[in-house]
Amino acid sequence: MSLIQYARSGIPQAMSLRSVPEQPPRIRSVSLPAPVKGWNTRDNLSDMKDDYAIILDNWFPLTDRLKLRRGHAEHATGIGSGAVESLLDYNGLTANKLFAVGNSAIYDVTSAGAVGAAAVSGLTNNRFQHVKIGTSGGQFLFACNGADTPQTYDGTSWANTTLTGPTTANLIWCNLHQRRLWVGEKNSLSAWYGAVNAITGAFTEFPLYGIASRGGFIQAMGTWTRDGGDGMDDLAVFATSEGEYIIYQGTDPSAAATWSLLGVFRLGKPIGRRCLTKAGSDLIVITEDGYVALSQVISLDRSQVQAKSLSDQINKTVNANVRDYGSNFGWQPFIYPRGPMVIFNVPVTVNTEIQQHVFNAITGAPARFTGINANCFGSLNDEAYIGGIDGTVYKFDSGVSDDSNNIVADVKQAFSYFGSRGRKKRFTMARPVFAATARPMPALDLNVDYADIPPTSTPSFSSAGDGIWDTSLWDTGKWASEEGNIWADWQGVAGVGHCAALRVRVTTNAYQVALMATDFIFEEGGMV
Repeated sequence: MSLIQYARSGIPQAMSLRSVPEQPPRIRSVSLPAPVKGWNTRDNLSDMKDDYAIILDNWFPLTDRLKLRRGHAEHATGIGSGAVESLLDYNGLTANKLFAVGNSAIYDVTSAGAVGAAAVSGLTNNRFQHVKIGTSGGQFLFACNGADTPQTYDGTSWANTTLTGPTTANLIWCNLHQRRLWVGEKNSLSAWYGAVNAITGAFTEFPLYGIASRGGFIQAMGTWTRDGGDGMDDLAVFATSEGEYIIYQGTDPSAAATWSLLGVFRLGKPIGRRCLTKAGSDLIVITEDGYVALSQVISLDRSQVQAKSLSDQINKTVNANVRDYGSNFGWQPFIYPRGPMVIFNVPVTVNTEIQQHVFNAITGAPARFTGINANCFGSLNDEAYIGGIDGTVYKFDSGVSDDSNNIVADVKQAFSYFGSRGRKKRFTMARPVFAATARPMPALDLNVDYADIPPTSTPSFSSAGDGIWDTSLWDTGKWASEEGNIWADWQGVAGVGHCAALRVRVTTNAYQVALMATDFIFEEGGMV
C-alpha cells in the first residue's frame, strides 16, 4: 500500500508511521526438573531436552531426582602394595566366600580386616576368570589366568585342577553351559568341554577354525538364556577377538542331533577378557560399538547396532574411550541389583585412573562415576566389592565418602530456552532445590548460548547437619527425614543469552544429598 492509499484509508498518518514502542523487559521465574534421563553425549545441544544432562558425574539418576552416589569403604587389607586385579566369589552349601587375587597370590577376604596367609601363592599373574559349578562331589569354584595351572576351590581348600586335553597353563577363559565346564586356551580358536557336572577328567576339543572366517581367537564364551531361566534352549555364544559372535544351540556338542550352529553374527570387537556378563535372560557385551544386549542387536546390521545399544545415549563417549583405552586391563560389566545399577568399568589409566559408566537398571538412564579406582568388581551376599589399585579390597556403595575422601558431584543440565526460543534473556538468580541431611553450599556456574565455561567457584556444606532426636534443642533443631530436608537458597548468577545451562557442583564426605529441581529468575527481552 502506497502512502497516498494509506492516507485515503482514513487512518491517521502520524499514528501509522510511528514505531511501536518497545515493551519493557519482563521478569520471569521458571523451574526445571532434575535431569533424570541422565547423561547425554548423543544429541545436539540445541535439541537436547531439559531432563538430560551434558555432564553427570557422581550423581545417580532416579525416577524423581539425582542422588549423590554412595562411597566406598575399606574392607580387607594386607594384600600387598600392588593392585588387586581379580575378585572370585564362591557360593557354597553352608557359606559364601570372597577371594582377592593380588601380589601373585589368592587371599580370603570374606571377613573385614587384615587378611591372613595367602591361600595360593607363587602365581604368574593376578588376572583370573572364574566360574562356579556343582558336581556330585559338591560345589566348586574354577579359576584360570592363562599362565598358571587352573585352580579349584571346594569350600575348604584350593588345589591345582587335574584335567586332560588342552594345555592347562594356557587356559584363560571358562564358562558353565548346559551343566558342562567349557574352557579355552589363549590365542586359540578351539574350545574344550568336559563331561556333564565335572571339573576334572578328559576334555574334548571343539574347534571353530572353519566357522570363524575372520580368524583371531576366542575372547570369551557366555550363555544366552532367552526364556529367563536355565533350560534346554540356552544358547552357547563364542565371542572372537575379531567381532564374530558364533552361536550354537543344543545340549551335547558330541552329537549332531543335539547340537547345531544357529548362526555367525558380526558386531563390534569385544573389549577385554571380561567382556561378557549375564543379565537376567540376556547377555551383555562390551564392544567397540558400545555396550550391547545380544537380544536387541543380534539380528541387526552392524551399522544399526549403536542405535539399539544400551549405551546409545553416551555412545560418542564410549566409542572414544574404547579407542583410547581399549587395550588397558580392567574393562568389566557388572550387574548390581541393589543399586539398581548396571556398571561398566572403564580403565582410563591402568592402576591410576578408573571410571565407571553406570546405568539405572530400571530406567536405563546413564551417569559417570569418578574417584572409584576399581580394577575389578565382585559380589558377596548381594553386596558389591571392588579390587583397589593399592592392595586393598573396598566395599562398594557404602557410606557417604570415598574411604574418608570427598565425593565430588558435578551436573550440567541441558541448555534450555525456557519456553521462548527467540527471546534474549538476562539471568540474575538461580536456586538448586536439594533434599539433604545438611545445608549444601553448591558451586554454581551459568553457561549461556552453548558456552562451556570452566567452573570457578568451590562447593562446600554447612558445618551443621540436621537435628538429632534427644540431642538437638527443641524448637531450634531442624529435624531430618530419611532423605534429609529440603534446602533451596537463591544465588546470584550473571549471563545474557537466548538459552542457559546451570552447572551445579557439590562436594561432601559426611552428608546425603539429592538434586530435585532448579529454579531461575531472568529478565526476558523482545525478539532478537
